[in-house]
Amino acid sequence: MDKRKMLLYLQSALCILWVILMAAAAIRIYTTGLAYQAQGHPEAWIYTREKAVEAIGRYLPILLLAVISNIACVFLGVRDEDQDKPVRDPDLMDIYKKERENLSGSVNGEERARKLKTARIAVFAVAVVFVIAGIMNGSMEDMLIKAVNICTECIGLG
Repeated sequence: MDKRKMLLYLQSALCILWVILMAAAAIRIYTTGLAYQAQGHPEAWIYTREKAVEAIGRYLPILLLAVISNIACVFLGVRDEDQDKPVRDPDLMDIYKKERENLSGSVNGEERARKLKTARIAVFAVAVVFVIAGIMNGSMEDMLIKAVNICTECIGLG
């Protein structure tokens, strides 16, 4: 088997292994946290920063190997040549060119691009004005409180 192909398989295996181990660590943290809460500590947090750092630190070498293999694939130009590639259909290209000609017939392309850019800038300016107005009337604090409540109460983080 080709060495370059083996690098792709190694990269895929490392990424899959990382995902499986991190999912197992998250489940393990959750089950131990629930057991601790069931022992009479209902106010205890299930997920803490320390537990997450410990879980990530345990499997960090696998992540680093996956990142290094990914960088090696980029620098070596390793690609899967067997993957599906889009097929150029001349009929579709003709239809696309005719549609572009019809659109550009009424308004030339440069003028259309200028109008589109002006519209984008106007929408962005209106959005900035509304964001500033929301900050000025205190909506930002309300949204932060709602976001914190959703994370801590509904989803169950912490």
